[in-house]
Amino acid sequence: MTYGDKWMAVLFRDEKKKWNLDGPDENIKYWHDLRKEPRSFFSRQSGGGSVMVWVAFGFNGQVGLAFLDGRQNSPKYIGTLENHLMPFAENIRGQNWEYQHDNSPTHTSSATIKYLNSKNVTVLEWPPMISDLNPIENVWGIMSRKVNENGGQFYSVYALKTATESAWYNLEPEILQTLIISMEKRVYDVLLKNGKYFKLLITLY
Repeated sequence: MTYGDKWMAVLFRDEKKKWNLDGPDENIKYWHDLRKEPRSFFSRQSGGGSVMVWVAFGFNGQVGLAFLDGRQNSPKYIGTLENHLMPFAENIRGQNWEYQHDNSPTHTSSATIKYLNSKNVTVLEWPPMISDLNPIENVWGIMSRKVNENGGQFYSVYALKTATESAWYNLEPEILQTLIISMEKRVYDVLLKNGKYFKLLITLY
């Protein structure tokens, strides 16, 4: 396996990206085209509610999006893996792959480690506090533009969830593949900036 092929075998994940019913940062200011009728915007206490999600993707596809309920802990995280990651893993049976997640207590708890081991999931060693490496940060940006287009306000959580699912499942595969291919350059760039994590980064590189 070449270095470039290594990243094609990794499933990258992230969680807790939040979208508000009242749009990004609960900001109701917007640009208005004077040639068109003004849109009606509204503001509610605490943004009217929000949704938080967990997503994962690799070179060969996306894992089903999960909506998260409240503060996350190890049992909830394991539930997400069981209901979303593992069905995807079943579909790629026979392929070698690694799972990327960071070093948060929920991910490194004994219960989570035991669960992943029981499923024979290989976890990619990952440097702490370096979000620049994770290509899913770019995915959040793409999804946010889709969810928040036209002002990004929603009258119900159901409508917001529908928009979030649409933004996720309509991502073009070529975009995700390009992000995976970019990993070689990402690691190199972070190596130049973060000598603190040099030893671990060099193993990734």
